[in-house]
Amino acid sequence: MNFYNGYTPGERQKKLRASYKFYPNHSHPYYQGSCHICSDPVGPVEPHSEDYSEPYVWEKPAEYAVCKTCHSRLHKRFKNPMGWQAYKLHLKRGGYGAELKIPKYSREIKSAVLALERGETPKMEPIRALAGGDLWWDGLTTDPASLTEAWARPR
Repeated sequence: MNFYNGYTPGERQKKLRASYKFYPNHSHPYYQGSCHICSDPVGPVEPHSEDYSEPYVWEKPAEYAVCKTCHSRLHKRFKNPMGWQAYKLHLKRGGYGAELKIPKYSREIKSAVLALERGETPKMEPIRALAGGDLWWDGLTTDPASLTEAWARPR
């Protein structure tokens, strides 16, 4: 486990262990339902913590249900900020994380990254209506300093 939002690997591990006690056998409600990032209603989800402060909070805005693709993209955003920006465009057009396995969508995101790197605004065709709700992920930083610095802690 690595640093995240100014929390040490030990602090993150401590919350994870506490979640196993509080929610044994994957009983956390965020192991069901739709992804809180892409809104995919059928893909498997898992809890993702943004806040590891005690006392622990097990729901939004400290914790979210995310699919594996969104979870991976969320954590990789620091090393690939343009990829994160392109992925957010995919989400805002109603795209699901699981659709990255479809070559057409994967190519479109790669093209969007190249356009962003050239300073252009990529155009992506809508896939479906964007599910209403909280776009909490849209304003997340890609500043690598936020991984280790205490100022990045939500509370």
